[in-house]
Formats: sequence, structure tokens, C-alpha cells
Amino acid sequence: MHAIDLIAPAIEQAARDLPSTPSVGICCVTGEETLCVPRKQGLLPSFTNQDVFRAPQSDMLGVAAYRVLTFRPERTSSWFCDGRLFVPLTRSQVREKVVSGLYGGDPWAGYVTTSYKKHGSLWAVVNHPPRAVWRFEALNVDCSDHGKVLEWWQALLHWQSLGLTRPALESLSCPFFQARKLGAARYMEFISWARPIHQAPLYRFLCYLLPSKKELGENADTRTP
Repeated sequence: MHAIDLIAPAIEQAARDLPSTPSVGICCVTGEETLCVPRKQGLLPSFTNQDVFRAPQSDMLGVAAYRVLTFRPERTSSWFCDGRLFVPLTRSQVREKVVSGLYGGDPWAGYVTTSYKKHGSLWAVVNHPPRAVWRFEALNVDCSDHGKVLEWWQALLHWQSLGLTRPALESLSCPFFQARKLGAARYMEFISWARPIHQAPLYRFLCYLLPSKKELGENADTRTP
């Protein structure tokens, strides 16, 4: 299943009206034979990311793909969709889902963006529980091992609580004043833990989900899942 096919029924009531009467053809995005409209009615010739189309030679665009790709929240938000509901998400709402590990029993897809410019449906993985893969910009992040998610999350919260900022946690490059405040022994303990995993998609994703300074100031309980 393509994420397009998962999202389309969830947004049907809010989607744009079709620009013309559909006819059977091959959808350039999903590669499926289905009801389509002319590709040019939904996609400009300059549309980027055509490299992920499954039938790029087709001049037809499936009705489902038309509805999803012209649905603004699909491109301008992080989101979660289980085929029934399409839910735009804030970073804190993504965090809640990832840390809880509660996704329901239906197939689902989730996309997390920092740029709010790309069509997440072109890359988002359709998960069949217990699989749990989020698309985080250009990364597929496997959160299926919830025990590992919680272990790394709690460790990152611990190091954040000791004064390491998100940039320091991401890069392992700590400004002198932070390192001095942390202490040499603790800093080396952090480096020893983080160096083998800091390039992993899950590590990078969890760093992004860490609470901001503003959140920590407003809610002391944010540190606990």
C-alpha cells in the first residue's frame, strides 16, 4: 500500500473537487491502474521529487493522489494518518506518540518535517503493527523497538537535564562553558554513550523531539514520558 492510498479516504471530505471527469489510467505517483485525471491538472512540469514516482512516464494522476497532493496540510505540517483520520501534529504531539508507542492496530503512516515544504506522502512508510517507522524529513526512523526508544529517550532527557543543549547532543560538540559545568568525567561518560549511536536515525529523531527551553520552563513534568 502507498501512503497516498491510506491518506485519501481520511481527507475525502476536505479534499479539493476534481478538476475534470476521471477516467481509468495509470497513476504516475503510485503506479496503480485506477481512476485518474490528467497529470498536468494536479502537477506542474517543474514538480520536484518525480524520482519517487512509480510510473513517471504516465501522463495521468490518480484521483487519490490528486486529492492528497493538493491537500495543503499534507505538505505544510507533520502528521499521522491511520486511514480514517488525518491528524496534523505539533512537535510535542509527535513526541507524545513516539514516547508512548501507542499507534493503534490499524495500518498507519507518520511524517515529521522541519521545513514544511515537502509532500510527506511520497516517502512516508505504511506501517502494519507492530512495525513503527516514521519518516523524518529524509530519514526513515524505525521506532518498532519501543524498549530502545525509551532507553535512548530517557538517556537524552538525563543529559539535557544536566545542561547539554540540543545542538550539543546532536553534534557531540560541547561549548566550553557547558563542558565545564557538566564536569570532565560526566562529559566523557556522555561521549562514550553517544558516539556509537549519534548518527543513527533514531538518535537524530529523538534529539529533535526533546522539549525546548520554553517547554521546560513552562512544565517541569515535560522531562518524563
